[in-house]
Amino acid sequence: MGVTARGLIAGRGTFVLDVPTFEADDGGTVLLGPNGAGKTTLLLSLHGLIAASGVVERPFRSASVFARPSVLRGSVLWNVAIVATAVLGRPDGDVHQRALDILEGVGLGDTVDKDARTLSTGQRQRLAIARALAVEPEALFLDEPFANIDADARPALRALVSSYVQRTKCALVLATSSLLDAMALCRNAVVLQHGHVVHTGPVTTLGTANDPYAEALLAEASVAPTPL
Repeated sequence: MGVTARGLIAGRGTFVLDVPTFEADDGGTVLLGPNGAGKTTLLLSLHGLIAASGVVERPFRSASVFARPSVLRGSVLWNVAIVATAVLGRPDGDVHQRALDILEGVGLGDTVDKDARTLSTGQRQRLAIARALAVEPEALFLDEPFANIDADARPALRALVSSYVQRTKCALVLATSSLLDAMALCRNAVVLQHGHVVHTGPVTTLGTANDPYAEALLAEASVAPTPL
């Protein structure tokens, strides 16, 4: 089951999001647009985390990751295991080993006994990714999921998420300003401006979007750094 919406309208303060139709499946859909365009509002609405009118359908078992995730009191391992146990309802031993394996996969294998509240922002983001994958979601909602993670670690984490999505056919919605994240994880793109969809189509067709933000994003990605 994918994530779909019809007649979705949501407001945050004076901002109004108006999206007539939306669809995301295991091919992944990236939400693009400038600051204030409505990317996060749309993602939160699709996940049911803020009120919205219209019809939204999504799998029951869904998970999200945000740029600045919260952590629970307790160890890093406990943060993953307690959430997975609550959602999956499996024996503690099974969940414990799964949590250990996933924490190793996100690069936190040496922090399992550490108090989660002492983690850096980037480590907390890795923990949030581990926690999301541990519940075996049928839909993932990711909002700048790698924003605070070291550049040399991002490829492995993108590959981890991509592998899970491809293996499980999990629906994926990604809000980001990173073209690398978009290309690595998503097949389709939705470009937003002022709360409205101005372009939909394969990520590979962003060059034909006739949108200034999409053009700037592609131009930035094509510029190689030069020595000072």
